[in-house]
Amino acid sequence: MNASEISHQTALEVDWQAVTELPDRDAADALRGILASADGLLSEAEARLTVIRERIFNLRMCAFRIVSERELWKLDMDPEYGVPFASMHRWLSVLYPNESDLRYAIEANTTQKALPAASLEDLGSLKRCNAVTLASQYISDTCKRDPEVIEAAKGATEKQFRQELNKRGQHVEQVETRKWTLPAGDWAAIDKYLEWIAGKADVDPADKPGALLYLAISELQEQEA
Repeated sequence: MNASEISHQTALEVDWQAVTELPDRDAADALRGILASADGLLSEAEARLTVIRERIFNLRMCAFRIVSERELWKLDMDPEYGVPFASMHRWLSVLYPNESDLRYAIEANTTQKALPAASLEDLGSLKRCNAVTLASQYISDTCKRDPEVIEAAKGATEKQFRQELNKRGQHVEQVETRKWTLPAGDWAAIDKYLEWIAGKADVDPADKPGALLYLAISELQEQEA
């Protein structure tokens, strides 16, 4: 088998023994081809995964809208206490025991709750980035109910949608994602504290960023007083 034949193999089915038997130049060329093939596969997979995640977010918003409006979560028993679930948040916590899955589920539920004017058909078509932006507490209720805005959230890019909101008098800043790495025990303590802060701030217990922002603003105001 020559370098050209090897480099065109599927990245997941490489004949490594054949590669080691090639002359140096041919081996280098073959390996470049293999790596390029692998990168292409990864890019394709990530693109498909992005589409799948987008659709799952829409699906969850629609399902959670029905569950929340009809309070269907009350029909299930909480396995830890042996009684009907006390809240939809608790129901979600059991349905999604993985913290990452729970976080995305809560985001979908919080988003659909913040957009009562959006129909099930709308929720099934909104772009995730735009739906989350529109659901923000900083966007006016009038804007959230505007059919033209809801329609724009389905097809506009994130940048275009933010520009559209700003034209309507909404001050939408660029979103910045930050990641912190801490031991699980430390995160558990932080989560418990932020849930307590959320209670004081009268925000959704799942809205950790909102609770943290409330705490930061409160502390700054106290320092400036």
